[in-house]
Amino acid sequence: MAQLLLWGSIEKDGTIVSSSGGFSVKRESTGNYSILFKNQFTSNPAITGAQWGYGTGQSTLDNVIFPSLSGGGANVQTGDSYGKYADRNFSFIVVGNTA
Repeated sequence: MAQLLLWGSIEKDGTIVSSSGGFSVKRESTGNYSILFKNQFTSNPAITGAQWGYGTGQSTLDNVIFPSLSGGGANVQTGDSYGKYADRNFSFIVVGNTA
């Protein structure tokens, strides 16, 4: 098995700012994005992320989460300091095994 690492920095409209390549991103609705991996992971990969571009003094509710993740992609949700969906810049790293 080979290991694959993908990373990306995404603007709040879904535009890829910088990346490793190997994926696409689509803004689905306010604070909801989908990431589609071009090469399938053979099992569930690991993913982590962070919001960026909002300075200091953020609430811990200003966050990014990945409510679903599979070998083919991930759903991403970003939120504001009130726990409501909000379009936010985010970055992510995903790593796992490929065939």
